[in-house]
Amino acid sequence: MAVTAKITSKGQITLPKEVRKLLKVDAGAVVVFEKEDDKVVVRTAKTLREFKGFLKGKNVPTDFDVMRNKAKKYLGDKLGRVKR
Repeated sequence: MAVTAKITSKGQITLPKEVRKLLKVDAGAVVVFEKEDDKVVVRTAKTLREFKGFLKGKNVPTDFDVMRNKAKKYLGDKLGRVKR
């Protein structure tokens, strides 16, 4: 399928009806434009509702201080590698 859309002076486009139907999006929906190699891919954005139950069964209690120290170490290592 190949369809065209015109870019306005404000840099906006209207997604053609065929594309909206293909993506199953209506007014107010959010789409994401991602660069893949030499092309741009349009896909629907994930909503919080889509992640409902995603972590079900993964409820492993973690001590806050342990988690905080791991985050500090990760950031420290990452920032330590950045040349200033």
